[in-house]
Amino acid sequence: MSDLIRSTRASLGITGAQLADRLGVSVGAVSQMERSERDGRIRLDTLRRALGALDRQLVLGEAPESAYSRFAPERVTEGMQAALDDGDETLALRLLTQAAQVVREQGASLTESELQTRPSQLADRRWETLFRAVYGGTFTDDHRPRWAVPQRLPRRWYVSQFESLRRRAEQSTPDYLRDLNIFLDERSLSRA
Repeated sequence: MSDLIRSTRASLGITGAQLADRLGVSVGAVSQMERSERDGRIRLDTLRRALGALDRQLVLGEAPESAYSRFAPERVTEGMQAALDDGDETLALRLLTQAAQVVREQGASLTESELQTRPSQLADRRWETLFRAVYGGTFTDDHRPRWAVPQRLPRRWYVSQFESLRRRAEQSTPDYLRDLNIFLDERSLSRA
């Protein structure tokens, strides 16, 4: 469903233990809240309470579903996180590249609210940076949301585990990814 508790906690630099202290529960209970939120089983009052302990509020809304809503950043983040949780990095990359292509070609079909809203982030900083670079790269600089600005990784990350693809990435990684310390060959990026 979402990852608001973990991503909010991480963005504020608050550990699970610190949140547990604020809520008066165990660290295991915080972990269970975060897991039940990801699985879509969390109760709204529990989610509100956890966010309240982080000095945040839960805001719910509704919007019309369009044929392109599944390519909105929030939905792509959810799909990618589910794929990564299942250990399927190929699917995560495919979801990202497909969504970026659709947004480039059909971005006007998504509402401004869909494009600007992204309440959660990917748990892995490397994948989050790749998401921001590839999906965020579909926006012009003057329309790029704040969530879509990537930050350089501290060390090189080769997206592929295969040596042959790593060697190819050394030669063909697009400059905008290379500048972020992400190495992924152009062909894998376009064929995912």
